[in-house]
Amino acid sequence: MRVVAMVALTGCALWASGASAAEVAVRELGPNSYELTLTNQTPIDEKAAQAVIANAAASICKEREPVLGKYRFDSKEAIGGSATSGAPPSFVFVQGVTCGPAQKASATPRVPMLKSAQEAQRVREDIKSRSEAWFRMLAADRFDDAYAQILESTLGTDKAAWEGDQRSFQSLAGDPRSISVVAITVYDNPADAPAPGLYVAADFNNTYQNVPFQCGYLVWYRPEGGDFGITRMDIGHVTAEQLKAIPEAQLPELKRKLGCVTP
Repeated sequence: MRVVAMVALTGCALWASGASAAEVAVRELGPNSYELTLTNQTPIDEKAAQAVIANAAASICKEREPVLGKYRFDSKEAIGGSATSGAPPSFVFVQGVTCGPAQKASATPRVPMLKSAQEAQRVREDIKSRSEAWFRMLAADRFDDAYAQILESTLGTDKAAWEGDQRSFQSLAGDPRSISVVAITVYDNPADAPAPGLYVAADFNNTYQNVPFQCGYLVWYRPEGGDFGITRMDIGHVTAEQLKAIPEAQLPELKRKLGCVTP
């Protein structure tokens, strides 16, 4: 009997395909607050999934302004190029949506918040330190401290569910071997961002006892006069057992799919 391992790739945009068979389920969380769950028989990329969610959100919110907030998604793909598992790849995308008043366009252009190259470098060093410390908090089961670093609008689940997911991963992963932020990108008050402020992406490559690759990025956001918090995260991983089923020639492509960035 041949065993086909499955790689759980959470938070990575891996496929560029249509969502014609997608279904969206709606769960009301409170007044003008919803959780939308998109399911598709084949994996699709993040942009396509959010386009489907955005259309559904517009229909739900009607005359109010849909605001896409917390989200997560999970996909499974057969390792080793085999299609003999008998089941197609699965894709589930969960997005939080709130319906608020229509937003007015800003009358003034956004201006950079950072005043010098030295200030930008301090921000890079700060975010590198914060990001690596955040993963160490998770590895040490300091979930309250780690959760406090996440902005309210980021995650598509409540704290109890988020903490359960983190405990499951840490139990699977084992002790950390290497926690490393390998690239920092600063977006200084970009015009197309959902809110004014400083956005900083931290790409990471982490290694654990039972997880040789955990890759992706965190995006930290700081409003003017405020402090940084995590506003977005894309995280993928493969376990040591799953890695055994992957031909060596496919490792570069796997790392690309996981979001592993070369320092």
